[in-house]
Amino acid sequence: MFNNLKFLKLRLALALLAVFSLYLVWEITRPQFILGSKEVAVAKGDNFIAIASKLRSAGVIKSSLAFMVSAVYRGSFATLKAGQYVFEPGLSLRQIISRIENGEAVFGSDEVVVAIPEGLTLAGIVSKLNELGFENADAITKIKAGFLADKFDWLGSVDSKFTALEGFLFPDTYRFSKNADTDEIVIKMLNRFGSKTADVRAAAAASGRDFYQTLIMASILEKEVPPPDMPLAAGVLWQRLAIGMPLQADATLVYELGRPIKRSDTTELNSPYNTYKYQGLPPTPIANPGLAALNAALYPRKSNYLYYLTRSADKVTVFSETLEEHNLAKARY
Repeated sequence: MFNNLKFLKLRLALALLAVFSLYLVWEITRPQFILGSKEVAVAKGDNFIAIASKLRSAGVIKSSLAFMVSAVYRGSFATLKAGQYVFEPGLSLRQIISRIENGEAVFGSDEVVVAIPEGLTLAGIVSKLNELGFENADAITKIKAGFLADKFDWLGSVDSKFTALEGFLFPDTYRFSKNADTDEIVIKMLNRFGSKTADVRAAAAASGRDFYQTLIMASILEKEVPPPDMPLAAGVLWQRLAIGMPLQADATLVYELGRPIKRSDTTELNSPYNTYKYQGLPPTPIANPGLAALNAALYPRKSNYLYYLTRSADKVTVFSETLEEHNLAKARY
């Protein structure tokens, strides 16, 4: 009986070891994240436990344990190199560890890391570049989309031809030379937009949806609701357009005014960005949206909702089917 119990325990231990080994193989080989780029600074003196914690906090890896076990197994836990790293989407845990082992993609002292979050406006990007010491960053606001349509055909749409680059500066993490001029910065960001949005643009063309209008809608979603609520909010806003109802999106007025709106602004602001007073989309994007917002605008979720608001306490989006329900929600929240 005693020997049988020992044998069962051994079999159980081996089974658990096999399951854990399979988990590690799966964790090491699968993509760790799929949206945006992630930046992590590994400082001198950071051990592999601290590095694992930094990577996990930044969303680069899914499991600190898997990182540490893999680093020990590879024998690299004591040779991980310090530096400023940027990790692009789709990397496996094995590739991430290898990059830190070899010191790859470490920024040099003559380079600057610029992280552009989703939903940042053109003015916000210029302000960030100014803060980081890039001279003449203000010149970016004067570049018209049509000026670069020969290099990027998707800038040649009728609606965007004579507008600024709002909406087309893709949110991501970039590295620029400290001496980079405005043209170099813009071209790199537009190249990133072209590569990141290729599938979205192709899908829009295949479905007959105007990509520039999709971009405008995505920019509104970026400023109005959190990513999980974007598809449903997109359905609400497209439905409003379809039935001739004003969008009534506060974010478009905020973009025009540069401040939080007052109730009087909805009737007094004489601007195509006043989506309470004027029907249809605003004439341009109101921010630079990421892929989540673009996909939500392209693939809206249908519903019977026509209204939504954001609860001030916890930023949860509350959807309503009727104006009466919406007004009750406003009174409650």
